[in-house]
Amino acid sequence: MRQVDLTKTLEELEGEYWSEPNFASSLVIQVHKSRKKPLCELNNEDLRLLIGQQMSLTFLLPLALERLIQNPLRSGDLYTGDLFCSVLKVGKEYWKEHKELKNEVDEVIRTYEEARETIEEHISKYRRDQL
Repeated sequence: MRQVDLTKTLEELEGEYWSEPNFASSLVIQVHKSRKKPLCELNNEDLRLLIGQQMSLTFLLPLALERLIQNPLRSGDLYTGDLFCSVLKVGKEYWKEHKELKNEVDEVIRTYEEARETIEEHISKYRRDQL
């Protein structure tokens, strides 16, 4: 996978500069704002929102997956794990063409499943001990 300059914006990387939004929805406004931020300044909500719109996946999925491998439950502004859910909604055609990223998604899934299993064991023990 090629290295990307994280100090550049999506507009700079894609060479596509959008004019000011002509539709005043919060989604449109936030997408326009996020495209003007350097990649290194994108937060989980920016990633969730843009990936959820299937935008700029080549640049954004590696960033999201790097964060999710560390913690699959990283969140934007909707709910715990919403960034992961946004990534999981990317279509299978994309994953067919980007097998290295699919492998990373599979690793995030394994990390999540292992953590969930461990936590469920502790919850069960806690509940047994409290009765």
